[in-house]
Amino acid sequence: MNIITIMTDTFRYDHLGFTGRCPWWKAHTPNLDEFAKKCVVLDRAYQASFPTIPTRTDMFTGWLTFPFRGWTPLPPSKKVLAQYLTEAGYVTMLICDTPHLMRDGHQFDRGFLGWEWLRGQEGDRAITDDVPVPLQCAPEKVRGPERMQQHHYRWRAANWKGEEDTFVARTMRRACDWLERNHTHEKFFLYIDTFDPHEPWDPPQNYVDLYDPGYKGEIVDHPRYDYCDFLSPAELRHTQALYSGECTLVDAWIGKLLAKVDQLGLMESTAITIISDHGHYVGDHGRVGKSGSGPDGPWPFYEPVSHIVWMWYLPGAAGGRREGLLAQPTDFFPTIMALADLPVAERIDGVSLLPLLRGRQSAPGREVAVTSSQLPDSRRWGACSSITDGDWTLHYRGQNFPAELYHLTEDPAETQNVFAEHRDEAKRLHAAHLDVLRSAGTDKKKFALRRKLPRKGRV
Repeated sequence: MNIITIMTDTFRYDHLGFTGRCPWWKAHTPNLDEFAKKCVVLDRAYQASFPTIPTRTDMFTGWLTFPFRGWTPLPPSKKVLAQYLTEAGYVTMLICDTPHLMRDGHQFDRGFLGWEWLRGQEGDRAITDDVPVPLQCAPEKVRGPERMQQHHYRWRAANWKGEEDTFVARTMRRACDWLERNHTHEKFFLYIDTFDPHEPWDPPQNYVDLYDPGYKGEIVDHPRYDYCDFLSPAELRHTQALYSGECTLVDAWIGKLLAKVDQLGLMESTAITIISDHGHYVGDHGRVGKSGSGPDGPWPFYEPVSHIVWMWYLPGAAGGRREGLLAQPTDFFPTIMALADLPVAERIDGVSLLPLLRGRQSAPGREVAVTSSQLPDSRRWGACSSITDGDWTLHYRGQNFPAELYHLTEDPAETQNVFAEHRDEAKRLHAAHLDVLRSAGTDKKKFALRRKLPRKGRV
């Protein structure tokens, strides 16, 4: 069976129209909504290791990354998915515009027979052209204005003439080109990694006008990660429109790729999975960004960041199904291995979802899903771990910072912290989180720093 994976960076689960969970500034996603009717949608999929590179390390190895490392290259001691598939006779190809996979020695091309990196995204050092790139807002509102002017904005000014020049368009077109030339192979694995809808949010104007037509103020398309009171209400609303427009742009070009798969007659022989790594706050909980810190310590991974997009299409499997099993990116590795009929010889943290996807039996479940940045080895700095069973979520920063507990069933927006009233639930989730760390082989020093709950929660 052929396998296609599409990774979209920073795509929020609640911005898929069919979920019915979108805020007022929801994105229109007609292509993904229609494709979902053929898929098994994992409604309770959560990021594990935060952010971009740790998530993909989880996916390529099946091991949890956050207990051991943060943003680092693929560990050389781990044999990764593409190596297994190439050895098994798959034609393996990586097509990406996500710069972090390839630059600075991160080596995510390891094991692929071929790879292509489309240049220019965010901080990619791809251009030195002497092109004027004035900011469209005050520089203090932008995350890294000098870097953005030097790289992404300069690339955009020098190379974009229309929608087909945007990054997601170029990436999906290159994937379509590759499929036209390679679809006759006996079996292939195509991994596509588009950085969009990651900021800067700069879709063509017609996409923005779907959400906030006639806006005349400053355009903050790459807002700094902070509490969002540095934006006026109109600026924040427009920033939300920019993000939604970016999501709709991504949907449009994924739709073109899916149409190409269908045109080439591959739908009966190709498994397709679409996944995101994390979301982003765009005014939620008074924040803009996906990470930061405040008086209570590091930001929690509330639902807009931790809850990810994940859907699977399998030829012959019943589609249009919504499944509530807790899934995490570590499950990607064993599921792809199972699709390829390859054994997983060593213990890993992920579980194969294939039995669930085929509708034959329930896949082995997990008690909780843990989303975390790299665990600290010192009390001097904190890391938030968000632990959910799908009904309750505990945001835990270690015993020296206040905790937060939310009952998602009654409070999906996580507005009422009930840590004090339901400490037993917090203890249960915390104990399950320790079980995850223990099973992963977490270093004793790091484990010791996570043993205790704080006495109080944030009010």
